[in-house]
Amino acid sequence: MHEGLKPRKSRGTLGSPFTTVLRFMQLLLKSVDFAARAHRDQRRKGAAQEPYINHPIEVSRLIVECEPHTGEDILCAAVLHDVIEDCGATRDEIAACFNDIIADIVLEVSDDKALPRDERKAKQIETAPNLTSGAKLVRLADKVANVGAMLTDTPVGWDERQILTYVDWAEAVIAPCREVSDNLSDRFDAIARDVRIFHQNELKEAGK
Repeated sequence: MHEGLKPRKSRGTLGSPFTTVLRFMQLLLKSVDFAARAHRDQRRKGAAQEPYINHPIEVSRLIVECEPHTGEDILCAAVLHDVIEDCGATRDEIAACFNDIIADIVLEVSDDKALPRDERKAKQIETAPNLTSGAKLVRLADKVANVGAMLTDTPVGWDERQILTYVDWAEAVIAPCREVSDNLSDRFDAIARDVRIFHQNELKEAGK
């Protein structure tokens, strides 16, 4: 396991295993509550119009499935990863509600919405090698979830070429992040392969 992904020791005096698990659950549920309220008026871009909160929960779940020993701060940051970028929350607000580690990871993976879209996308590729281990894990899981949506709930109005371009871009973003999780990297590769096969076939059918 990558050094940055090892479980952190509980703060203060260690209690019983039950107390430690309970504290972990409290922090994780607090992050879900915070994110659900922040994203309450948002929907995903697909035809199903899923509540947006489904996405950050999926990102955290993917990390648990692929790296089950990940520390609580990274899992909470995964749940909160879009609240600065999409909801106007601040780094200091997250630090006050949770802690500096969680706040810093969320800030690392947040785009600056003041920049044009193409510049934001370029910056994700540019900054990926310098992310901390926790932020790389969140970024990797986020792209697994988003590429997976290209099969299950494609954004309304996207054609096959846009989808395939997105997969290529996501692959470039996560390239430096693969070092933190072989399992998530394998998950990404499998999903990206399926998306490419499906939408390349759709292009071929459309060209007939």
